Amino acid sequence: MSLSGRGYAGVIVKLDLSSGIVEKTVLSQRDALMVLGGKGLGALLLYNSIRGGVDPLSPENPLILVTGPLTGTLAPSSCRFSIVTKSPHTGLFLDSNCGGFFGVELKKAGFDAVVITGKANRLSMIIIDDGDVYVEDAKWMTGLKTMEAEKRVKDRLGGEFRVLTIGPAGEELVPIAGIFTDQRCAGRGGAGAVMGSKNLKSIAVRGEKPITVYDPDGFKKACWRAHRRIRMHEVTARSLPIYGTVNIIETINEAGALPTRNFKTGVFQDTWKISGYEWRRTLWKKDKACFGCPIACSKLALSSDYVVDGPDYETLWALGPLCGVSDKEAIVYANWLCDAYGVDTISTGVIVSFIMELYERKILKSEDLDGVDARWGSSEALLKLVEKICRGDGVGRELRLGVKKLSVKYGCEDIAMHVKGLEMPGYEPRASKGMGLGYATSDRGACHLRAYTADKELLAYGGAVDPVKVDGKAKLVVDYQNEKALIDSTGICFFASFALSFREIGDMLATATGLPLDKADTLRTIGERVYNLTRLFNVREGVRRKDDCLPRRLLEEAMPEGPAKGSIVELDKMLNEYYVLRGWDENGIPKSETIKRLNLDSIISLEN
Repeated sequence: MSLSGRGYAGVIVKLDLSSGIVEKTVLSQRDALMVLGGKGLGALLLYNSIRGGVDPLSPENPLILVTGPLTGTLAPSSCRFSIVTKSPHTGLFLDSNCGGFFGVELKKAGFDAVVITGKANRLSMIIIDDGDVYVEDAKWMTGLKTMEAEKRVKDRLGGEFRVLTIGPAGEELVPIAGIFTDQRCAGRGGAGAVMGSKNLKSIAVRGEKPITVYDPDGFKKACWRAHRRIRMHEVTARSLPIYGTVNIIETINEAGALPTRNFKTGVFQDTWKISGYEWRRTLWKKDKACFGCPIACSKLALSSDYVVDGPDYETLWALGPLCGVSDKEAIVYANWLCDAYGVDTISTGVIVSFIMELYERKILKSEDLDGVDARWGSSEALLKLVEKICRGDGVGRELRLGVKKLSVKYGCEDIAMHVKGLEMPGYEPRASKGMGLGYATSDRGACHLRAYTADKELLAYGGAVDPVKVDGKAKLVVDYQNEKALIDSTGICFFASFALSFREIGDMLATATGLPLDKADTLRTIGERVYNLTRLFNVREGVRRKDDCLPRRLLEEAMPEGPAKGSIVELDKMLNEYYVLRGWDENGIPKSETIKRLNLDSIISLEN
């Protein structure tokens, strides 16, 4: 049965940049039922495309762009698509979920997914024009910053094109480089370096094909119910629309869970200076929404010289409290630098805070940092170090490699805040034990989005749980990881899921596709299947229990102040329970009965 006209475009296009060969294949109903689309389909395509041990920057490693069955439909916040590859920063599975308009345009062009392999012989651009796929020389874009590159492509091809691009950092294969579109970023894990390794500067897409569904009337009703839920929920109707993700920063700080000065503490004294209210009162000038989104969480900060989308919570935290900085102008400019040169703001901030701690400990001196006086709280030091990381100037060439490699060089691995090589996000695990377990077991390294237990531990969305107790956290993390894997496979935004239950999501999926996807248990199983699929990818790359860990600081140094004072993360206890609930053995490998129960052995080969 063709999936065209059932939410899906029904076609996957594969492009080998080395040979120029373009191949179009039909998306099978089996794969749609097993993994939906988005993250799930991308993970399946990645697993079956390469063997274990492939160099992430080799031509063999695919860069995969994948929409979901709800992308571009009437479903609320249906803007999302996933970028899936093997990470050059961690050597493990990577998916980065992105909003804006690119994913919608890709489906309108007739494709559910694009799989890019090989390497062009010169800097190039892929053009996808309503079903036609071809490659053009892009040497003229060498060195362009992300915003300028996107503008120049639109000037050249037409404003109706949507553009995905990397900045200079991606061209230089920096392991923290991201991919940008519509002032949105697939930032974590170095997907931009993979794109750069293929001599690929930009991907431009335009489509005119309608996106249709199986049951239009039923789908409209299901979408109306979902929109209504979003407009009635405190988070999606008020907090995010007014203050964006920054709305939570004071609450997180009051809970003692705002990582400050490289996770030395969870309390920042100057949070009021960077609250959502202060941003709204001063620098934020305009709200912005992705395709089909009633929430409009983005806020544009305007200055005489540049426009910045944000900062969002993670960027504000990483370039602010984590480094002891509360200067909004400095944070905005650091945000702009990261976006312009094309690097991940979270990793950049964690790198800067790590260097600041080494400087405070006198392990590094000013002369080691090209003259930078890297004191905690120094806006000047923040900007100088961010500039060096973004531009690769002087010591910046080394800093941009990430805290894991830096910590090995300087012998400070106990204070290197990363998991599996990916720098940690903005929730303190000693004050939020579920977030800590989620970081340790995330399939791409430290990630706050894989299991956002902070909603119950710190924010009391939909009920509250004690953040510093470990009881019940393993089940909470498993459930949230499965749910997030499902959401990222549909094409709708995670923020919409704050207001939506499996009932609303299932009704939209079933009426859009005509497939039996309306039952909550079916959706939970799909999410569990996808998460086990990514785990199997990482197991193939050598991941075991020893890798499901947290920095020593969080396991051994008691929280010095705040509501979580005296707390450490009791990881082993939670991890033991987590593995049992997952159906993994004591070393973190999915058991054969788990693989069979989820029918994973029918869609992947466990031999390679």
